[in-house]
Amino acid sequence: MKSNIHPTAIIEPGVKLGVEVKIGPYAVIEDDVEIGDRCEIGPHAVIGEGTSIGEESRIFCGAAVGLIPQDKKFASEKTHTIIGKNTLIREYVTINRGSAASGATRIGDDCWIMAYCHIAHDCEIGNDVTISNSLAMAGHVIVGNHVTIGGVCSFHQFTRIGDHAFIQATSYITQDVAPFALTGADPVRIVDINKIGLERRGFSEERRRAIRRAYKILFRENRTLDDALTLLQKDFAGNDDITLITDFVKGSNRGLMRMGDR
Repeated sequence: MKSNIHPTAIIEPGVKLGVEVKIGPYAVIEDDVEIGDRCEIGPHAVIGEGTSIGEESRIFCGAAVGLIPQDKKFASEKTHTIIGKNTLIREYVTINRGSAASGATRIGDDCWIMAYCHIAHDCEIGNDVTISNSLAMAGHVIVGNHVTIGGVCSFHQFTRIGDHAFIQATSYITQDVAPFALTGADPVRIVDINKIGLERRGFSEERRRAIRRAYKILFRENRTLDDALTLLQKDFAGNDDITLITDFVKGSNRGLMRMGDR
């Protein structure tokens, strides 16, 4: 089946379109863009040079995906924006392409990015990530898989969010958030594990209990970080969920968000 391209859309030479692609009125698709099968590009959306979009993704009106980074060091080098499959990018979202530092900004499969979000250069967003309206994400942020982010959040550059975390609305994230965390309170901190999210993803009570015990060792027992990691590796050897936590903590450069009361 042929693609459906509105006659007012501007598509530069070198664009590669899959089958059954829909492109709305006044959309602009720059050179060296690849759009997968059954994607939809809404009215007035702009898709910048070097962008690839996986099949069955939808980009709504006014979004600007893959334009040059807001980085004074950027010198027009060839960089990319990579959008996964079945990802939804709503109205007026801006996603900047990578810089020379990493070469690409990456958004995974099955993501849902709501209106007015900004994702800066060199960010990496995992699979099945939901981001509510009006996010402001600085460069080089890494977000794991199955993460949910509430509305009107801000992320400092180089921060990381672990798999299965939940970030409360209006948070300002300046440190790394461990896998499975539920953040809350003001100022924001970890208040529990993401129990509801884990239940919805099929985590058994036994798995959740082990994660909660690991959090107690890491955050509640007044241990040094090195001592806590040593104990976790000893007591939970072979447990993939706890290994995910310990590997994340070892890789933290900005420091780890700590746990507090609700």
